Amino acid sequence: MKCFIIALLMVLSIGQSLASAEVVSRIAAVVNNDIITTHQLDTALQQQLASQERQPSPVQLGALRQELLSRLIEETLVQQRIRALNLTVTEEEIETALLDVQKKNQLTREDLEQAVLVQGMAFSDYRANLSKQILRYKLVGEEVRSQVDVSEREVVEYYRAHLDEYREAPEIRLSAMIFPVSEKASNQEIEKIHAIAQEALLRLQQNEELAQVAVSYNETYGATSSELGNFAYTELTPDFIAALEGVEVGGYSAPVDTKAAVHLLKVEERLPGGLRQFDVMKYEIHQMIMDQKTDARIKEWTKALKNRSFIDIRL
Repeated sequence: MKCFIIALLMVLSIGQSLASAEVVSRIAAVVNNDIITTHQLDTALQQQLASQERQPSPVQLGALRQELLSRLIEETLVQQRIRALNLTVTEEEIETALLDVQKKNQLTREDLEQAVLVQGMAFSDYRANLSKQILRYKLVGEEVRSQVDVSEREVVEYYRAHLDEYREAPEIRLSAMIFPVSEKASNQEIEKIHAIAQEALLRLQQNEELAQVAVSYNETYGATSSELGNFAYTELTPDFIAALEGVEVGGYSAPVDTKAAVHLLKVEERLPGGLRQFDVMKYEIHQMIMDQKTDARIKEWTKALKNRSFIDIRL
């Protein structure tokens, strides 16, 4: 139902398969003092395949199986490290996380529980997996994020190197009076609508209100007025751009034909665009660089964790 919930369930599915394995077939891997069974691996594989539209080839299936085993090994190492550091999660922290999910997705608790059930998971399992996710976040904060730093200079240099990304295109804000044109309208009928549109334009140019003029033509010609909103010039059709050329703010274009209507366009505002200022962007840039560095550091940390651990793959 909601993208955040679906994504979270997918992220946590590997961890769930670890916890739910009850049938031990044979050992797939030994990770320090813990084992991963082929039953756990097969469960994770079936969950992954269920989420894919196309079934993989035998070669792809073998590669996917190895990838999932690697994830299970990493998950086991993470859980071992969490236990070593005595990290815990309180009920209050879980409740805060649930409320955050509800707020971000505009859900009631009942809606959230229903969304979890639709994904095929009991809400108690969702809470347990959320607890694991919080523990993982704490571990990352303890061992990774605390070692990552972003300097003011890095933020400034990134901003300067990506100025084109922070340039806003000029925009125009438009309103319109719209005269609908039937697909079956004859040339004579279309000419009549054009004549009425010209008449309406003269009234508008004499400072009559757009909405009032539209109402006066509504019953006979179906005219309506509308706030069209803001547009970059690249979003407008060539006919609209041509008609708006030279029209000042508060002014009206000549009638413009589209497939289904004749438009009188009013320029409400012209926005020049320009460069988004550094003070506005610096927090966003800082967070982006922090996330990039953290991702890189997590990979290094995971590799180091594997290197100092006993891992025996038996497949």
